[in-house]
Amino acid sequence: MYLKSAPERGCAETVMAKNFVEEGKTVAIVASAAISSGELVQVGDVFAVALTDIPQGETGDGMTEGVFMLPKLKTDDMKTGKKVYLKSGKVQLTNSGSDPLVGVVWADAGTSAEEVPVKLNV
Repeated sequence: MYLKSAPERGCAETVMAKNFVEEGKTVAIVASAAISSGELVQVGDVFAVALTDIPQGETGDGMTEGVFMLPKLKTDDMKTGKKVYLKSGKVQLTNSGSDPLVGVVWADAGTSAEEVPVKLNV
């Protein structure tokens, strides 16, 4: 998508490819169990944060881009830019080999912190 000058109308015109679908900042989440707004959800190989409460069996939207406060492994001293992985509902620095990559730490969070800001899907 880009803006093209349209001086004959006195404004800019939005132009995009005919096969454009969406910006891709959200993804549909089908709730196999009830999901709370703000909850981190894995959808295939990406992570999303639920925008609203999603009852079991219903479909809702999740943000796949942005920075979100997520629960962290309290013993990890997390530094900006480090990769974090999901294990037992918390992000942590260590990957046991099968833990999925959630994103990167966006601001330092020490061992006393219970949450850490994480940029998703980086």
